[in-house]
Parts: sequence; C-alpha cells; structure tokens
Amino acid sequence: MKKIFITGATGYLGEAICQEAHRRGYAIRALCRREPAAGMFPEGVEVCRGDITDLSSLARALQDCAAVIHAAGLVSIWRRDPVDFYRINVEGTENVLRAAGEKKIRVVYTSSFFALGPTSAAPANESWQNPNVPFPTHYARSKALALQKVKSWIVEGYDIVPVYPALIYGPGKATQGNHITQMIADYVHRKIPGILGSGEQRWTFSYVTDVAQGHLLALEKGEPGEGYILGGEDASLLEFLELLETVTGVKRPRRRIPFAAAKAAACVEEFRARWSSAYIPRLTREVVDVYKYHWRFSSQKAITQLGYTRTPLKVGILKTLESLGLAPPENRNTIL
Repeated sequence: MKKIFITGATGYLGEAICQEAHRRGYAIRALCRREPAAGMFPEGVEVCRGDITDLSSLARALQDCAAVIHAAGLVSIWRRDPVDFYRINVEGTENVLRAAGEKKIRVVYTSSFFALGPTSAAPANESWQNPNVPFPTHYARSKALALQKVKSWIVEGYDIVPVYPALIYGPGKATQGNHITQMIADYVHRKIPGILGSGEQRWTFSYVTDVAQGHLLALEKGEPGEGYILGGEDASLLEFLELLETVTGVKRPRRRIPFAAAKAAACVEEFRARWSSAYIPRLTREVVDVYKYHWRFSSQKAITQLGYTRTPLKVGILKTLESLGLAPPENRNTIL
C-alpha cells in the first residue's frame, strides 16, 4: 500500500484530503503540530508530530513515504504580525520542498486562486497573471511568493504538481479557511448586513469534497510541473445570495454597502483586534479590497487531464446547510 504524507491534515481542507486518501486505499501519515482531537482521522491514519517551519521534523516524517500532499498553510484574514504569513506559507513550503526533494518524491502543492491574482470578467486559466492589480492581502501575497518558489523548484526538475483551489466551501469545521460556510450560516441567521459594493463581481466556488478528490487525482495523474485549477460553478455575490434566498426562504439583504463605508467599519474592527489579542476582526480593509475584483477561473484543464468533477453550486449549498443542521425537510423547498 502506497504511503503518502499529508501536511495541514487537521485543517479544513487537509482533513477532507485525508478522508479521500483513506477512501482510495492509501496509507497516510498526517503531520500535526499538536495532538488531534479523537476521531478526527479515519482508522489507521498515522499521526506524526511536527511543523512545516521545522525542517528536521519534516525529514523524519517523510521516512518511507512515496509522495507528499502539502496542504498546510496560514489561511486567515488577520494576523497581528503579518510576517507569520510569509514564515508559514513561503518558508514552510520551501522546507517541505527541501525534505521531499532530498528523497526525490512527488509533491502535490496546494496553492490558491489568490496566488494567480484578480481576473477579468472572463474565466482565467492556470497561466493567468494580473500585472496591473496588486495582491490585496498578505495571505494572497504570501501564496504568490510561495508559488514563485515552487516554480523555481519545478524548473530544476523536481516532481511537483501545483493545484489551485478556488473559493472553497462545504461541510466541515468553522475556520477562517471555511469563510463561505460561515457566510451561509450567517445568512440563515440574518447576520449579513448588506451587499458589499455592487455585488456583481464574479467568483468561482469550489466544493470541498471536489477539491480533496482533485488533490488525489493530481497525485495520480498530474503531469510534473503542470498546474491545475480546482474550481466549480461561478456566481456573483448577488447571485450567490439570491440562490441562498431560493433554497432557504430567508430574504436576502437589499442594502448596498459602499466600499468606503466598509473600510471605515474594517478600521474599527482592526483597532479592536490590535487591542485584544483574543479578538479576530470580522472584516479588514484588505478583505474589502478583495471584493472589488472578479476572481473567476476555469477548471477545464483539470477536467480534461485529470477527470476532475464539480458539484453544482445549489447541490453544494444544500449539503452545506445539512451539515450545519439547517437543511430543509424533504417535503419543503425552504427552511422557513
């Protein structure tokens, strides 16, 4: 049985990747910074304590592994010290590449659509770069820098397959990497105050199970050095809220929130976070900037070359609602 090493296994996406790898019959060694909660992983998953910022722990953990799925990273809208994004997402990735490169084993690297930059209204592919718009967040900048490092290793001949998940959502624990699932819960509980900007910028949504399967497909079928976007349906924020209104029966907000007003509110949130180490802002000025652009990507290459499949957005939302305990009864079309 082929053994694979998975970093970020306790995260939202990493846990889904572990589940899919187990379903496909792989032996799994999962990197964990601390002891995972009981029952988090399928039976037989080997837990290995370590950290991607500690190269020596990676070298030990990779013993007798045939491949690596590097899904670990700092996904957050806020850090008191932004250096954390670069230490984990850039330097940590370089450590994984060094450890795997010494053993000459394949690495599937979890990049991000953010690393490719904002798009036009038309879907972009894996070669997309936007030289006219700066990366809006420290997270996006760190992932773009990490991707540059990955590509330099690819040029040197190492067996690395980058994948680019789009905006991930679906069942799973609430984390800052699961922003859309939290948005769905907030919508049902009427906690969304309005539509940011025009609401017309388009995003590509990725159902978490599809993305997990896409990682294993990239491991099994991906061409060395090739990258694959793992997306799904796209929709504008307005269309997304209209779909939520249709499936839940909860009226969507009609108020439009100008970007300037949102930035003022974000300043207050950031001020609170600077004064309280336990407080995480619900909005930052960087996040407001994200909503000014299209983030629309095509998964055609992954579909054609890997056999990647996509869950329809409406189906994915219904499954997410069910996981939150908010699914409508079978004999009704709405929650309320």
